[in-house]
Amino acid sequence: MFDNEKIDAYQFTLLVILFVVGDALLYVPSWLASSAKQDAWLAAGFGCVEGLAIAWLYTALAKRYFPSTLIEICRSVFGRWAGTAAACLFVSFILVDISIMLHEIGDFITTQMIPETPIEVVILLFTGVIVLGVRLGAVTLVRSSELAFPSFMLLYLLLILFISPQIKLEHAQPVLSEGLKPVIEGNLRFFGNLEESVILLMLFPFARSAVRGAKAYATGLTIGTILLTLFSTVSILVMGSDITALLAYPSYVLAQKVSVGKFFERIEAIMAFLWFITVFVKISVCYYAASYGIAQIAKLPKYHTVTLPLAMISIVLALVFVPNRPYFDHFATKFWTPYTLTFGLFLPLLMLGAAWLRQSLGKR
Repeated sequence: MFDNEKIDAYQFTLLVILFVVGDALLYVPSWLASSAKQDAWLAAGFGCVEGLAIAWLYTALAKRYFPSTLIEICRSVFGRWAGTAAACLFVSFILVDISIMLHEIGDFITTQMIPETPIEVVILLFTGVIVLGVRLGAVTLVRSSELAFPSFMLLYLLLILFISPQIKLEHAQPVLSEGLKPVIEGNLRFFGNLEESVILLMLFPFARSAVRGAKAYATGLTIGTILLTLFSTVSILVMGSDITALLAYPSYVLAQKVSVGKFFERIEAIMAFLWFITVFVKISVCYYAASYGIAQIAKLPKYHTVTLPLAMISIVLALVFVPNRPYFDHFATKFWTPYTLTFGLFLPLLMLGAAWLRQSLGKR
């Protein structure tokens, strides 16, 4: 490990919550509504149970090899060559995730807030801030998350409170009118977002103990999933599934509908700031994980030397990998969930199964 400082379980819990909410806060309601329609709340609700399941999977793997990072676990399980190949695949997955999120924030700002600003400028500025934060270390990122969390929760609760008078329960009816198939399809998209939390295994070694770190991981993942489920449900109950499914950023439009006494209105800036907090934390964690992972694979003395070249690569990937919004929607709805299943479910299961098999053979 390049950093010797440790983080508390409470700090790690807050980091996991902000990571899980991340960029999903802005577009997940639309994903759910396009598949599950008025039953989107059911699709998201099933995700709470799935969140506990993958939290158990990730923490079981992390505790077995504590205090190893995901890169070191790959090498321990698969050996030098196959483990390095698996580690490189994990880093590539993180880079793809970073590029998509950078494009998301660039697209959001240039289409919803300052349309005359080139997307390249927004991505460049946001990447610069992330690089500055990552170079200060993992503990600094965790502490900044701890400082930002009260603001996030305050804005989140205010938005839910002010929009709640416009909730119409009939928007959730009829329940299961088309059966379970649409609910399962929506749930798979939701589950694909949760699987990105495998990236947090790169920061798990900073926990003071494996047991407390595992509890913090599971608690944060559960709370983050509940926050997403609640927000998606409110979006459906206020705007209806048809309108929610058509919007690129339904959460932003939801904030525009807030009207308290015809005086407190149009607080979409609150929604934007809310999202900036969560997406900054998520991209920063991913960026740190990618830099740290590359440094471990290449056996560099410090990960800081990787941050600037990685920033250039991330900016180019954000502009090339996602050329426009229709392409992003097609990729996200058709390919993202199978892609995340590979790294968020199948490979961790394979590693945990190989570890158990090796242990059982060793006892014999």
